[in-house]
Amino acid sequence: MNTITTKLIRDGNSVAVRLPKTVLAMSGLRDNIQMEVREGQITLRSANNPRSGWKEQMAQVVNSDPKSIQSDIDLSEWDITSNDGLN
Repeated sequence: MNTITTKLIRDGNSVAVRLPKTVLAMSGLRDNIQMEVREGQITLRSANNPRSGWKEQMAQVVNSDPKSIQSDIDLSEWDITSNDGLN
């Protein structure tokens, strides 16, 4: 674990922390983060994508039981309702 000391910077009515590019690269953080706030500390973590791993999980379900995916559903009537002018 690496530790750096930096200053809080005023940004309008807020306060910001500048993260050096190398620190950001080392952390692996991307666009969305979670902040956990406790007395005397703020912890930044990568925000979990709620759909992360869905593709792999669905593939596992299909491989374990191919009948789990219904392929006999008739969706032909959907075309009729999509052109009915109702939104």
